[in-house]
Amino acid sequence: MGNDQDLLEQRRPVPARSGNAGPSGRLDIVATSWGRNTDYHASAPRPLLLYVGPFGERGRPTGLFAQEDPRIHGIAPLPSFARLELAIPTLTQRVRTFGAYADATIDEVLGPAAERATRLGATTLDHTVFLNRGDHFEARPLPREAQLAPAFYAGIADFDGDGNEDVFLSQNFFATDVATPRYDAGRSLLLRGDGTGGLDAVPGQRSGLIVYGEQRGAAYADFDRDGRLDLAISQNGDSTRLFHNVGAQPGLRVRLIGPPGNRSAIGAQMRLRYGDRNGPVREVQAGSGYWSENGAIQVLGRAGEPTALWIRWPGGRAQVVPLTSGQAEVTVPNP
Repeated sequence: MGNDQDLLEQRRPVPARSGNAGPSGRLDIVATSWGRNTDYHASAPRPLLLYVGPFGERGRPTGLFAQEDPRIHGIAPLPSFARLELAIPTLTQRVRTFGAYADATIDEVLGPAAERATRLGATTLDHTVFLNRGDHFEARPLPREAQLAPAFYAGIADFDGDGNEDVFLSQNFFATDVATPRYDAGRSLLLRGDGTGGLDAVPGQRSGLIVYGEQRGAAYADFDRDGRLDLAISQNGDSTRLFHNVGAQPGLRVRLIGPPGNRSAIGAQMRLRYGDRNGPVREVQAGSGYWSENGAIQVLGRAGEPTALWIRWPGGRAQVVPLTSGQAEVTVPNP
């Protein structure tokens, strides 16, 4: 996938908001966050905490990051003394010097307001895929390359046409505070799925997806009807980029015609069948990411020659549509 000079590397078939990364048919979830390349870090033994309460000027609700400080054996605020005294005017009544602030706990900093504060915690800032195991979700962090920058849109589809679902992330965030450099280590990222829940980062030189700006919304669709998913990526304060997919193996274009009031069949699910074997599930969605909506016409990559298309329509009714060898497109009206 790329511009006039770039190509998405074509791969041979190998024996996921939500998608399906494995063969079970249960929808998995990709959740984006801030990644690991920020000023803040979180773990289960040392979570990142957020205190929210009326301790700002004139009792204004204010948020304050804090974390356990092993040196003082207590929870300490993370902002600097100079910045925090601007947000909490009463701070200097309790903590008068920089030295005292360095040794102060959150209770000493907030005083009586600490008791009225709501405390929230995060044990990870990783971008994560949650694999649906039926009775629970198994959390797996996305590859290291995905953790280098915050991500907003997560698109799940078969971008290389090998029959396995892939993931695309739009990255970066520039509106940091004065003391923090902007988070700009990402240039958009394609993660290639292996069909069992594993994802591998594809370098931009091979995918053709290189966007250095502050990426936000994105959406995929087969803009030129060639059976390959193209990708539009918006940028905050810069032009929207359209990447033409010229290297993927063409897939099956599927157009569902839903009932009146839902002609795009929003909520329908589909998957290819290869005899007794099933491909991954794809869902028609409205609102498919950060201020974005993917195309309603789906392109399903093929890991062999499919024999049928399975559809579950909104409302739960299932339908199986036979396919012919080499079929490139199918239109299915609501039964």
